[in-house]
Amino acid sequence: MSIANMTLEEKLQQITVKLIDESRTLYEFLTVGNNINPMQIYTKINGIKDSIENEKYLTGEYIIKVREGLDYVDLYIDILNNLEKIAQNVDAATYRLSVLLTRSSKIDNVMHGLIVVMCEKILASLTHLIESIKTLSSNAKKSIESARNILKLEEDVDDLYRNVELKLFERPHEDLVYVMLMKDIADRLEDSEDLIRDSANSITYIAFSRT
Repeated sequence: MSIANMTLEEKLQQITVKLIDESRTLYEFLTVGNNINPMQIYTKINGIKDSIENEKYLTGEYIIKVREGLDYVDLYIDILNNLEKIAQNVDAATYRLSVLLTRSSKIDNVMHGLIVVMCEKILASLTHLIESIKTLSSNAKKSIESARNILKLEEDVDDLYRNVELKLFERPHEDLVYVMLMKDIADRLEDSEDLIRDSANSITYIAFSRT
């Protein structure tokens, strides 16, 4: 294992920490944000997303410069691209939530509860992901174990997503904007969890070579 690999993994950790901050901001907005201007929260999340996109660009530049000293370049690039897409998804979900709330739309308790739990699962998955990246160089078996913890969480998010769809289909369609925006919020969160799972799989493949 090269110094280039270890440096790259540190950069991926740093991006994942920012992703956790972004996702936690959305979660806190959903759980304690009753008196907060929705667009102020979105501005904060958008700033984190922009920072992640910049870090992704710089890390991609680093990969190009040291690619001759890297193993499994394609897997690292996949992880990097996934992290950027997750940041963009959380940003998009927050924007749509802000639009709903600025329209004075009230999110019903059942739908609110489902979205909150989806965010909790995503935060848990990101925590396992950063642990998996962190131990990739020092303890490959532990890295694989952390990555596998994400698989169960991904199944849980799929179940929650199906429940969101069901509740939206049952809802009277007098407010199509509400239905469309809530569906897109759930789509973005579910896609984020899939991307975390894909990243965990890539880490697992790298870890297998180190056991």
